[in-house]
Amino acid sequence: MTNVSSFNDYPVLAVTKTSSSINDKLGDSDRHTKKRAVKFLSQESALLHSQLKNQRERIARDLHDGIGSQLTHIISRLDIMAFNNQANQTQLADLRDFTSETFQQLRETIWVLNQPEIPYGQLTERVRGLLTRISCESEYPKLNIVAYGDGEALLSPHVASSIFRIVQESVNNAMKYADATSISVCLAIDDTSFTVLINDNGKGFCRQEICPGYGLENIRKRAEELNGKLELDSSKEGTKVLVEFPL
Repeated sequence: MTNVSSFNDYPVLAVTKTSSSINDKLGDSDRHTKKRAVKFLSQESALLHSQLKNQRERIARDLHDGIGSQLTHIISRLDIMAFNNQANQTQLADLRDFTSETFQQLRETIWVLNQPEIPYGQLTERVRGLLTRISCESEYPKLNIVAYGDGEALLSPHVASSIFRIVQESVNNAMKYADATSISVCLAIDDTSFTVLINDNGKGFCRQEICPGYGLENIRKRAEELNGKLELDSSKEGTKVLVEFPL
C-alpha cells in the first residue's frame, strides 16, 4: 500500500513543479513587462517635458520678437510725436505710459514662460523691481518689501506669476483708490505654505461700494486657483490684503 501511495504522488509532484515553473516564468514575464512599461513612461515623460520646454521658449521668442518690438516702435514714435506736437503732449504722454506698462507686462510674461521652475529669491527680486519702478514713476516713494524663507525654494511658473500679479494688483489698488502714501509687501515661504501680505495707510474702502475695476475679484480668483484664501481688513487707517495658500 505504501508503494502504491508513493507512486500515486508522482503526478501530483510533477504538476506542482510544473505549475511552480510556469508561475516563475510568468513572474519573470510580468517583471519584464513592468520594467518596459516604466521605461516607456519615463521616456514619454521626458519627451513631453522637452516638448513643453521648447514650446514655452518658442512662445517667449515670438512675443519678444513680434509684439515686443512693435511696442518698442510705438513708444519711440510717441516720443517723436510728443516732441513735435506741443499741444497734445499730455495725451501722448498718457498713451506712452500705457504702452510702456503693456510692454512691461509682456516682459513679465516672457520671464515666466522662459523657465520651468522659478526660484523664490528670483520672484522677490522681481517684486522689488516692480515696487522700485512704481516708486520712481509716481509720487509715492514709501514702497518696501520684506521676504522670509529659503530663496532657493522652487515655484511653478503659475504660482510665481499669480503671486506677482496679486502684489501688483494690490499695490495699484492702494495707490489708485485708497490714496495710500505708504505700502509694504511681505512675502513668506516655508515647506508647506506661502503667504502674501500687503499693508497700506490709505483711506480704506467699503466692500459693498467697490466697483468692478478695483481688482479684488481678480485677487480672489487667483487665490482660489492656488487653493488658498483671501482675507481683507479695511478701515480709515488703511487696508490689509492677506493671501495664504498651500504648497
